[in-house]
Amino acid sequence: MASRRQFLGGLAVAAGTLAACKEINAGDGPSTGSRAANSNAVALDAEGLEDALVGSSYLGTGGGGSLAEARDLIAKDLAAGLAFTALPVAALVDTDRVACPYGLASLAPTSEEMQARLDAIDPVGEPVQLAFETLERHIGQKFAGVILGEIGPLSLAEGLSIAARLGVPALDADTVGRAVPEINQHSVKVAGLPLTPIGAATPFGDELVVGTLGDPSRAEDILRSIAVASEVCGVADSPITGAQAKANGTLVKGSLTLAREIGAAVRAARSSGADPIEAARLAGDGYLLFTGTVSEFDWRDEDGFLVGELALAGSGDFAGQSFDTEYKNEHLIARRDGSVVATCPDLISVIDMESFDGVNNPDFTKGQNVAVLGFRCDPLWRTEAGLAVFSPRYFGYDEDYVPIEERLA
Repeated sequence: MASRRQFLGGLAVAAGTLAACKEINAGDGPSTGSRAANSNAVALDAEGLEDALVGSSYLGTGGGGSLAEARDLIAKDLAAGLAFTALPVAALVDTDRVACPYGLASLAPTSEEMQARLDAIDPVGEPVQLAFETLERHIGQKFAGVILGEIGPLSLAEGLSIAARLGVPALDADTVGRAVPEINQHSVKVAGLPLTPIGAATPFGDELVVGTLGDPSRAEDILRSIAVASEVCGVADSPITGAQAKANGTLVKGSLTLAREIGAAVRAARSSGADPIEAARLAGDGYLLFTGTVSEFDWRDEDGFLVGELALAGSGDFAGQSFDTEYKNEHLIARRDGSVVATCPDLISVIDMESFDGVNNPDFTKGQNVAVLGFRCDPLWRTEAGLAVFSPRYFGYDEDYVPIEERLA
């Protein structure tokens, strides 16, 4: 099940999609300048990339796409000779521009008539890359790096992949610090900066620019409508300057490094025979919320979102206790013996005790041995503006946000 905010940089798109919208010539000609190498960019080798993907499965909180698909994408890119680099946000020049490329996939069924129309059109390009280049032409400047949209396995892999194919570094930063269900959970938006202009493209060469939004919440509706009409929509938003990127509260800085550190800790613990769960907890400065086995789980599609519940029966130190979570793509609220122990925007992650990878919703099996870890969210989500779009009440729960460290004190 794809999340609504699904990164599609390396996704093979089937032939036959049509954008049922008017093409907009938003640029003033080709992009100016070139993508110069930044000497502060750090190379990411195969081991570092694997560590980042494993760590992102912990930070993805059940969302952000399949770890298996993420590994496959990175392996293919490495086999093709692509080079991956990461750039600290502090290394940006104030006048640089960076943007966030991602993709939206529609889960809406396509009628036979529409499918026939789509099948008659040949795809001409990868939509996320097209959207990125469309936005470059519109602003007349090459981007110095890629902002990672969120930290989750396939989301991260797609962001790294599109950066490698474009020949630019991925910033050691993202717009969330975890995976999230909606575009509204976007740090640039919370910082009060416009997401516009937004570049959008379909696989068939339809290139659009959203110059202005009457209300920021319209981005989700407008871009989703393109995805519905075209099955997928590549997007590049938040073309912020280097100075804006470096300002506190605009991006979640160091999130790629954190994912790598968690993954490296898990790898080292497995190699030495130590406890990988405890190693990950320490690396992420988190909390062990539960250990147990999967007793029940359920999920459904609600307007393109994966909505579900998970129930666990305790084991070890938690024997005789119960634990449950509810998720909308990602885990949003967790209860132990009926009492809330963690909520969004803090992170709730379910980890398989055999592979020590994070479990992607809803890929559970009954009797599966799991651990549940909790991590603190980035401070920007604890601000009034952050909680306005990323709190239990935002998602309809009758529960105030209380920081995880206070709930567990």
